[in-house]
Order: sequence, then C-alpha cells, then structure tokens
Amino acid sequence: MLRRWMGALALSGALAVQAFAGDELRVVLTPRSVPFSLLTESGEMVGFNVDMARAVCAEIGRTCKLEVLPFPEIVPAVAAGRYDLGVANFLRTPERERQVAFTVPYWRSTSVFVGRQGIRVEPLASLLADTTVCAIDGSAQWSYLLARAGASAETVRALPSNQDVLDGLGSGACPAALLPTMQVLPFMQGERGHGLAFLGAPLGEAGLGGPVHMIVRPDAPELRAAVDRALRRLIANGEHERAARHYFPFSIL
Repeated sequence: MLRRWMGALALSGALAVQAFAGDELRVVLTPRSVPFSLLTESGEMVGFNVDMARAVCAEIGRTCKLEVLPFPEIVPAVAAGRYDLGVANFLRTPERERQVAFTVPYWRSTSVFVGRQGIRVEPLASLLADTTVCAIDGSAQWSYLLARAGASAETVRALPSNQDVLDGLGSGACPAALLPTMQVLPFMQGERGHGLAFLGAPLGEAGLGGPVHMIVRPDAPELRAAVDRALRRLIANGEHERAARHYFPFSIL
C-alpha cells in the first residue's frame, strides 16, 4: 500500500510539472536591489532573487522571462495578471494579501537604521522632527516611518529602489535611512559605506521583519502550489543554501 501511495504521489508531481512544461513564466523583479537583483548595463539580470527565480522555473519545467519594475508597481502588476510571479522580497501584509497570493517563505528579514555616525534614532519622533530619513517607496519601512512621523511626515523621503536609497546615503542626500538589513549589508561592507554606521540593532517588529515570500497572481492557485513545491525542494536539497552563500556570509533562512 505504501509503495502504491508513493507511486501515486510521484506521478501526481510529474503530471504537475508536465502541466507547466514549455510555458513561459513571466517573472518581475526590481532593477536596483543589490545583492538581490540588478539589471546591469549590458542588460543581464544578476542577484540572489534572480538565481532563485531561475531555479524555481527549472524545477517546474518552465522558461523564465525576467522583467523589472520599480518596487511599488510590482504588487499591482502581479495582481492584474501582467506577471505570473513577483520576486522582490515581500513581507506578508493584509493589504497585499487582498491583491496577490503568497508562496512559502524563502528567507527571513529584519530592518535597520543606517546613517552618519552619531545620529540618534531614539526617540524616533525626535529624529523625524529634524532629519530626513529615506526608505524604499511602498515598502514596509516607508509605511513604518510614515505611521510614526505625524506632523513630521515631510521628513520621510520615499525613493524608487534600494539602490536609490543607498546612493542617497552615499551622497549625503539621505542623512539616515531605514532599509532591509540584508540589502544594506553589502553597501556597509564596501568603500561607499565609509563614515556611515548601523544606528541601533536590527528591528523585526511592526512589519519590519519576518518571513519573506514570492508573490503569485491571484487567479493561479496551481502555479502557487507548484512554486511552493519547488521552493521546498530547493531548500531541502541544499540548492537554496548554495545560492545564498554566493551573496551572504551566513544562512538567511
């Protein structure tokens, strides 16, 4: 009986892959979010999210068609069916759940304040009263700052991408910023991070951290299930960890 059940399970998995085989999977990422995704000057897409998207496509037998959009445009585009899969480090929120489907998590995130050495982030109201704090437009970090800014909302500056915020930190246009820790870490380790500091410990509360998901268009439950199975296999067989170690010095699960 067990052998028969295992055989049926294997057959159902094979049929699920065959159902998708040969179809093009329209995947959307952000163009400037090192080390997760970057559209190079030569038109090549590189980064951890790019590697994971391609690995998922290979697992379910589909060809990846990779395109890019600014972060705030990705959820509406996937919700409208313009793309099948969005891979841009999404935390699960009630507002997003009303628009798109979420896969199983494929890494865990925190957020951190970064800025010129000596800037104090506590109390946050005092920081926002006289200091411009940048965040990625439409992100959980941007929402967190706006919710706490009150009359100082004009000091919360929204920029299109992670890289734009990092450029602002480097140039001084952003005296401080609130960003996903894993997205700011390579910058802080490089030459452009000189003179900047982590302003306190990483934060995970109030939507600033937690499991990170890919998103799937809402009318494709079979696709979401297939992507879930692919992610679980990639984690179980070690391919996820091998990909992550190309970009991060520690496990991100």
